[in-house]
Amino acid sequence: MKRTTKLMIGITATGLAASAICAPVALAETRTTKGDPVARGLNQAARPLQSTTPNGSLKDLKPFGKMVGNAQVVGIGEATHSTSEFYTLNNRILRYLAEEKGFTTFGRELSWSTGLRLNDYVLRGKGDPRVIMHNEFRGPYALFDNAEFLGLLKWMRAYNSTHAQAKKVQFMGDDLLYPGDVLFDKVLAYVKRDRPKLLPAFIKLYDGLRPGTPDAGVYMGKALSQPPEVRQQNAARATQALNLLQKQGPGRHKTDYVWAVQHARSLTQTFTDYTFDQSKPGEAQKAQVYRDKSMADNILWWNRVTRSKVQLSGLDPHISRKAIDPAFVPHPQGAFLRDRLGSRYVNVGTTFNQGGYNFQPEAGKSCPTDSVPAERPGTCKGTVSAASKGYNENVLDQVRYRDFFLDTRTAPPAVRNWLAGVRPTRVIGGGFWSPGEDLKVSLSASYDIVIHLHQVKAAKLLP
Repeated sequence: MKRTTKLMIGITATGLAASAICAPVALAETRTTKGDPVARGLNQAARPLQSTTPNGSLKDLKPFGKMVGNAQVVGIGEATHSTSEFYTLNNRILRYLAEEKGFTTFGRELSWSTGLRLNDYVLRGKGDPRVIMHNEFRGPYALFDNAEFLGLLKWMRAYNSTHAQAKKVQFMGDDLLYPGDVLFDKVLAYVKRDRPKLLPAFIKLYDGLRPGTPDAGVYMGKALSQPPEVRQQNAARATQALNLLQKQGPGRHKTDYVWAVQHARSLTQTFTDYTFDQSKPGEAQKAQVYRDKSMADNILWWNRVTRSKVQLSGLDPHISRKAIDPAFVPHPQGAFLRDRLGSRYVNVGTTFNQGGYNFQPEAGKSCPTDSVPAERPGTCKGTVSAASKGYNENVLDQVRYRDFFLDTRTAPPAVRNWLAGVRPTRVIGGGFWSPGEDLKVSLSASYDIVIHLHQVKAAKLLP
């Protein structure tokens, strides 16, 4: 099933203590750069990242702000989907971008309907974020249900309670895998108020399309098990509802109309995505291109309509400007954003040298031999040793700073030449990682900025 492929919703992190992972490499301060122009250039271009935790001073991110420039959307990739440092680093960067660069939206690789529920919390304090996460982060999203993500949401809520309306931060989900009930409710509520004569038609068109379960994994399995003709009919009905709403044009409440159309569009995206027959050659790739284009369209819509700058979070292959894994994402979200925004889209790829990760084993199977059960039933922990020679991470880890970021666009010539090379690079998804499965990546062709972390640990899954 495409929705559980390894890179799709890959969750990686290190849940073991540092001493249980592997012996750390020599301290960065002792590494030599004599006679190596690439090493010297990397040390020259790298800017130290003083901390990956969100609290404390943000002064070390000032050079990062200059690298971002006047971007409208900044994509922050993650090499794994459930690593503690990637969540806390996103939190830290959001604090900087909100306070220093005027960013007011955090976008995440989560369904549009999930984003609406979380935004109600961060803006208005509606609901319990822990309950919302437990409800929404199911199936392939299950490992997002962690303490670090909860910490980000709570900070956003606290920030909003002390800032004026124009500076409040919002949460959005740009994905399409799960069509939550809230979307149907909002479209029908708008039609009932502004176009009451059309309400019976919309009720009929949406009849039977609600997910019927809060579990995204269960829903996706059910949706993909339906006969192709049923999935096509579902998409046709959702599209007909969208077209009917667009045909009416704005009524008395223009802003509400614009949002209702987007909610209806999100439903159309979901049901259209499930029309691809993935049992046929090439259909899974077509579905992934459609998904990434839809995610990009949703980010662009939000940026245009809300007039807010967006910090976007997602797996490295989605954020990338080019296809890191053509079999998975032949034309990624980041490529669509660069096509539309040009230099106003700046992206960040993340790498790490060593650590562990959480993952979900294949359905019905236990944790592989080289892993251990994680805290939550149905999840496992694996470990990744220090990167071998020939990996991008191996060279990056020789930089004098333990953790750092660098601009691939302005690095010294020797470094730019090295960054352009295609080498094995760790991009871990939701399945079990083993050596030899890593993708080959050109860092400069894929990312404007690279953040490298020496060692990481697992995100703390919520009970």
